Amino acid sequence: MPVTTFTAPSTNLRPRLLLNCGLAVVLALVLGYVLLRPHGPGGSAGAAVPQSTQLESRTGVRFSRVAVVGDGGLVTLSYVVLDAEKASAFQADREHPPRLASEARHGGTQRASIMRAGHQMRAGQTYYFVYENTGGAIESGEQVTISYDGLSLEHVPVL
Repeated sequence: MPVTTFTAPSTNLRPRLLLNCGLAVVLALVLGYVLLRPHGPGGSAGAAVPQSTQLESRTGVRFSRVAVVGDGGLVTLSYVVLDAEKASAFQADREHPPRLASEARHGGTQRASIMRAGHQMRAGQTYYFVYENTGGAIESGEQVTISYDGLSLEHVPVL
């Protein structure tokens, strides 16, 4: 039986190797940018939440995060308890939850779902309010002002 051998045409593989390496580098750079860049239009993903000693003294809490969740229909306002007694009184004020107001345009929300009163709050623990975000009043990437009992905390980044 006759044996037939095929030989590959002699081509220079160097240009193809350089092209593949170049594409790999570009792909790595694009992927790194997408994964590491701040998300949202305002780039507030890594922005620090401002603090107010007056507000903390009055409420017994430090606000730690505002985030748009639930496909944009809800906003969470997280806070860390500093003084359990004051924080319990703050959280029990169901008629006057903190108001969130957009700094980018007219609008905000005060319709909050508050955890049931009566459970024991602990210093250092994080708790939160859930707000209805009617009409997209608060948007990710912008800043809001948190108002409570005549005091305000401005320039709070929204995730």
